[in-house]
Amino acid sequence: MNASSLLALFADNPAVILTVGALMCIATPRHLASPILLLATVLSGIKLYTMGLGEYGAIQLFDHKLTTVRLDPLSRLFAIVFHIAAALNIIYAWGPGREGSQSKDSAHSRGGDRAQNFATLAYPAAALGGVLAGDLITLFVWWEIAAITSVFLVWAPGTRATYLAGMRYLSIQIASGVLLLGGIVLLFRETGSLDFGLIGLRDADGAIKLSALFMFLAFGIKSAFPLLHNWVQDAYPKSTISGTIILSIFTTKLAVYSLARAFPGTPELIYIGAVMTIFPIFFALIENDLRKVLTYSINNQVGFMVCAIGLGAINGAAGYAFGNIIFEGLLFMALGTAMYRTGTSKATELGGLYRTMPITMVMCIIGALSISAFPGTLGFVTKGLIIDAAGYQGMFWIWLTLLFASAGVLEHAGIKIPYFTFFAHDSGKRPKDAPLGMMIAMGIAAVLCIGLGVYPEPLYALLPEAEKMADYHPYSAYHIVEQLQLLLWAVLAFAVLIIIKWYPPEIPSTNLDFDWVYRVPGRALTGWISGASRATWNALWAIFSGRIQAVMARIYAVHGPEGQMSRSWPIGFMALWTAVLLAFVLVLSFIASAFTA
Repeated sequence: MNASSLLALFADNPAVILTVGALMCIATPRHLASPILLLATVLSGIKLYTMGLGEYGAIQLFDHKLTTVRLDPLSRLFAIVFHIAAALNIIYAWGPGREGSQSKDSAHSRGGDRAQNFATLAYPAAALGGVLAGDLITLFVWWEIAAITSVFLVWAPGTRATYLAGMRYLSIQIASGVLLLGGIVLLFRETGSLDFGLIGLRDADGAIKLSALFMFLAFGIKSAFPLLHNWVQDAYPKSTISGTIILSIFTTKLAVYSLARAFPGTPELIYIGAVMTIFPIFFALIENDLRKVLTYSINNQVGFMVCAIGLGAINGAAGYAFGNIIFEGLLFMALGTAMYRTGTSKATELGGLYRTMPITMVMCIIGALSISAFPGTLGFVTKGLIIDAAGYQGMFWIWLTLLFASAGVLEHAGIKIPYFTFFAHDSGKRPKDAPLGMMIAMGIAAVLCIGLGVYPEPLYALLPEAEKMADYHPYSAYHIVEQLQLLLWAVLAFAVLIIIKWYPPEIPSTNLDFDWVYRVPGRALTGWISGASRATWNALWAIFSGRIQAVMARIYAVHGPEGQMSRSWPIGFMALWTAVLLAFVLVLSFIASAFTA
């Protein structure tokens, strides 16, 4: 491949444009970082807009063709929303720095750290490269780049806690990459193909394919499947304010895209997704750190998408992923603004902020209404696609589970976040409202939540199976009444629990869910294994060293200065032994010649 073709290959990939912009921020003055990041995002968006559907950037690897960019309706939708999210994050972190901030990590959260500036765009670039990948090798490369670049956002605050959390996060992400690579190798051996397309979990006889299982688990780790999800709660809240927002978007959505591409209609995903929608609700209910509450919301929301993929409702999965990136990002931004001004995201230390932060409060409520699927919002016109798919397929219990989970979303993300941040008790804090950059980013996200909620046709036209949307009407009487009933009863239940004081109180605490297994008994088991290994080694070493010392003592006794081999022997004695040895040799020679004859 010559230089011109290599340049054309890079120029055809919007993810490379973002990566170049991220690299430029390392060597440029810090005050130019945000303009460069935004310019790179705009140029990448323009490139994406001018590209038609098709395949670009082909590479010949031995006898196999690699497609570095494949633009089809599914990848295009994710690519568009990734550009929107990247731009909003850059605008959000572009502002006055420490001025007016009470946040402990404000120097980092406002884009002051070069490593974070690099990761702010390099990480979305890797996620974008992954969704545009047309082959599994390209996917793997971007998959690992996403893992490596995203950890810089976890490390950005520079504390020991964030370093350890980042190392745990990185180990989980690398494990996902190892599984993915193993699956690719096994799949290539089975089929001889490296195309990133429909893989399916089972073969024609219904048996689970080992290659598919490896890839399924790799995607499941990054999707935060149940029991594989704690890296989200462990790492995301420890990042900086803007870092948490960026982390909340790209990793899990890249995994959702990969599942939709490789395993659509896989029944196992229906039940995995249904469990994902339920269990985070209870942990979010008792959590005091509101940023951690929203990370549980990520698990819950991705569960809807995973369930939709299992149902074969790819429009629902992709549409809801698009919407979730916007409205959950808006919630993270509103909460991040409150944290930026007050220095905390703990429910016990917030409250009463509506007095001096009314605009941020309104933005937060719009995000809360949208994530709760209130009619007239982006969440309403996308979540219905998933719930209806379960109903149309006659899966009553799944349909009922999704309805219950929707009520739970309203409780922990739709009500708890704005209530405890801006209302509840009066914390006595009177901070200023959001800086201009934060306000612009939140305003754009809020407009998208309302605009696409009221007029969803532009989004529907971008869905992977847009032709199926011709007969879908989100604002039918049935949809509106069903959702309003659900929301009404959820609000009523919250109000009653608050009034009678049965709602779990917000107390300063650290709550563990499945990570208790490796933090408590797992740590004890690791300590016991370490101690047992050390004791075993010491015992074996003592035995070994004792034997060596005994052998050395025997050698010394024989060959040392006072040993038998060091004595002076008489000439006659030596002559006798020489004769004996000669006789022995003669006898052996006679016996050998006799047998030979």
